Amino acid sequence: MSKVFLIGAGPGDPELLTVKAYRLLQRADVILHDGLISSEVLALAPTSAVVVNVGKRCGNRSIAQEDINALMVAFASSEQIVVRLKSGDPTLFGRAAEEIEALSAAHVEYEIVPGVTAALAAAAEAGISLTDRRWCSHVVFTTGHHCSGKERPDWRGIVRPDTTVAIYMPGNDYQALARELTLAGLAPDTPCVLISQIGSPDRRFCRSTLDRVMDLPPVPTPALFLAGRAVGNWRESSLNDERDPVAQAAH
Repeated sequence: MSKVFLIGAGPGDPELLTVKAYRLLQRADVILHDGLISSEVLALAPTSAVVVNVGKRCGNRSIAQEDINALMVAFASSEQIVVRLKSGDPTLFGRAAEEIEALSAAHVEYEIVPGVTAALAAAAEAGISLTDRRWCSHVVFTTGHHCSGKERPDWRGIVRPDTTVAIYMPGNDYQALARELTLAGLAPDTPCVLISQIGSPDRRFCRSTLDRVMDLPPVPTPALFLAGRAVGNWRESSLNDERDPVAQAAH
C-alpha cells in the first residue's frame, strides 16, 4: 500500500510552499485538495495527476468528510502517491485528526507536511510579530465557527492582557466578538485587524480597535481576526489604502 501525504499549501502563494511540499506535488499521482487552494499552487501538479476538489465552503458540503476519508484510502490501495492538499497548515483547523484516524484504521501509511497558516502569513505581510518578550508572551489560535451545538470558547479562561488572539472564520458580528474579548480582559483600545483573503492579490487589511469594530466592513471569506497589543505595530508600507477603506479608522 502506498503513502498519503497531508500537505499544508500555506495561504495560497506558491512561493510560501515548503521545498518538501513542492517536491511531493510534482510527484503526485492523485491530489485531493481543499476549495481554498489557489490555482497557482495546483498548477504545480503534473498533468498526469488526478486532481479532485473535495473542498467545503461556507457550509456548502459537496462531499462529506467520510467520503474524503474513503477516497484517500481507496487511492492509496492502488499503490499511488496520494496528496491530501490543505490550505494553511494541515493540523490547524484542517480536520487532520479525523483523516489521520481514518488512515490509521485502514492501516495506510501517512506523513504530515506542515504549511504556513493564515495567522502567520498575515503577521508577516503586515510586518508585525505576534509575540514580543517585553509585553506579549501568549498567542491563542481559535475559530469563530464551531460544530453544531458547540458553544463559543470561554474567553476568560484563555485571554489575558499579554495575549495576541488569532480568530479564524470570525463571522460578521465583530461587535459581539469585541465585547466578549473586552469582558475577558482585553482593554477597549486594544488594536485589532480584520484580514481577508490573505495570500491572494485581493487581500485586505482593515485596522481598528476593539471599541471601534463597528467601523469594520463585511469582507469576503476566508477571513481572520487578530487582536492584541502586538497587532498595533504595523509596517505602514505593508498597507494599500485603496484595498483598505478603514485603514486609518483607528488613527
